[in-house]
Amino acid sequence: MSFNKLISLSSLLLFTISINTLAADSFTPYTKSNVPQTVTDLWKDYDPRKESLDVKIIKEWKIEGVVTRYITFKVGTFKGVPARIAAYYSFPENGLKNPAFVWSHGGGQRADRNRGIYFAKQGYATVDINWLGRPLENDIAENTDWGKVDPTQGKKFYSKALRKSWKTNFQPDEHTIDPVISPRNSNWFLLAVAGKRAITFLEEQAEVDKEKLGFAGYSMGGMITSFNAIDKRLKAVVPFVGGTGFKHEDMPGIERSSQAAHYHGYLDLYKNTMDKSSYWPLVDCPIMFITSSNDFHSKFERIYKSLHLVKHKNWRVSSNIHANHGPDHEQWIMLNKWFDHYLKGTGAALPQTPASTFKINAEHALLNVTPDDIKNVINTEIYYSYDPNAVTRFWNKAKAVQNGNSWSAKIALKKNLPLYTFAICRYKDSKTRKVQRGETNTFTLNSLEHIHMPSDFDIAALDKIKSDNKIFDDFSNGLQDWQIRKYHGLSTYKFQNPELKIKDSQKLKITLNSKSKDLYFIASIDGKFLRPQKSSGTFTAIKKVSKGGEQVLTLSLNDFKSKDGKKASWAKIATFRLQLKETDAKMNMNLKEEEWLTYLKKIEIID
Repeated sequence: MSFNKLISLSSLLLFTISINTLAADSFTPYTKSNVPQTVTDLWKDYDPRKESLDVKIIKEWKIEGVVTRYITFKVGTFKGVPARIAAYYSFPENGLKNPAFVWSHGGGQRADRNRGIYFAKQGYATVDINWLGRPLENDIAENTDWGKVDPTQGKKFYSKALRKSWKTNFQPDEHTIDPVISPRNSNWFLLAVAGKRAITFLEEQAEVDKEKLGFAGYSMGGMITSFNAIDKRLKAVVPFVGGTGFKHEDMPGIERSSQAAHYHGYLDLYKNTMDKSSYWPLVDCPIMFITSSNDFHSKFERIYKSLHLVKHKNWRVSSNIHANHGPDHEQWIMLNKWFDHYLKGTGAALPQTPASTFKINAEHALLNVTPDDIKNVINTEIYYSYDPNAVTRFWNKAKAVQNGNSWSAKIALKKNLPLYTFAICRYKDSKTRKVQRGETNTFTLNSLEHIHMPSDFDIAALDKIKSDNKIFDDFSNGLQDWQIRKYHGLSTYKFQNPELKIKDSQKLKITLNSKSKDLYFIASIDGKFLRPQKSSGTFTAIKKVSKGGEQVLTLSLNDFKSKDGKKASWAKIATFRLQLKETDAKMNMNLKEEEWLTYLKKIEIID
């Protein structure tokens, strides 16, 4: 054979291999002229059942009637290389076809074998996808391998990361599907594909009833849940602290509080293809949105604005109060109750969203709330705020008056300021139920959030509200203005209450009872998530308290120290946290509300 013919055959062979490699890819790259402009067009040609999953079972455990398998399966092929995801697949060893759902963890997290065991004991099969690729088992090296693409958060979490950190835009690079600006270059697209493939995995399992599938996830996993909520195979979804639309919109009066800058030059493409405001109108299945009142990832107003886009009314919101990114037992149990009803078909229907009316006049607003299933209502709490910052606002508890089956509260309007108000209705459950880490016999449902936005809104008016209140908290209403977290103490957003003013020259006077213990009193403050011009840093003050009963401590700004040597300011505090620690202990004290109230007596503002 001549040299020229050999070169020609070699070239032909390389060309054929190249064509076959491209054909094997799950997605054909777009050109600038055919990039989809809507959600429907983005997903219309993708069939998550088309490619073989090529499932590999790495290891199996059988514990207390539950089978758990460490598996990997193929997400797709990108740039000629398969991308595989690891997961725990757990199911009850009962010989039945069980209702099932996908669980997607949050950012910085990983799949959890114990989570699958817990849900299997509740009668569910689950596949818990390890999309971030963090190690799962000490004796198993095989894990998520995204191949030539990378929708992760960098090498800190994923050892094979191709980028330093999370990709925030649609721009092409050597690790994206498309060589042009495209929604498929977003990390979220790849993670949504992984979610769809996980649904397919459940469909194919002998232990799963494929007509009873759901999807749930936490934080970034809540986002993945919302992307997949449009999948017609799902019968119910439960996003936790993530999954809202309108992430491109600033909070009122607060510049740079959105993600719009990431999509400069193609914001409409983002809004119409990847923002969840373009997905929720297409969701047909029931939705339980679980959150916290001050969540940074699913800002409160965005939740309701998103869910109002849903064509049906079969959705609920459940939140705790004075918390960021941390629902409690009363909210976590809603996942079980939602899926019990819509997947198992055994749980009782949940009460409807509490009915509410909102009226305003020149000086006041009136919120009236009428909960469903009144016989099981324990209480109804009405909250309000004038602060448009959904993450750091302080929710005042209004004086709610019960009249028959309704609760109402009269709330003063403030000049040039908005008013945000909603209610949390607490219900007694039919029994005590276990969540993964604890148990509860109560649950909560939110009313709608109501907003009055004046035409002459001026965020500067927050700082002009006058107050001579010298009582920070006398705890006469218990800890209603605080959140308790295990070993993390108490926290409040009360410094952001515009009706509470503290000058930097003033101090906090804290009256407490040390009882018979030598203690460290630890106070910390931070300005995270405040308006950019108000954000400061994190500061800590530690005082030693000797045993011996009631004592008084004073805290000035000079008592608070930071790692970078910055100076604190009372006006730049978002979160105020208190902790107690016995002087000879390694961990902070883990106190319940009634225990905290035996130590804390009063916090005052003094000159």
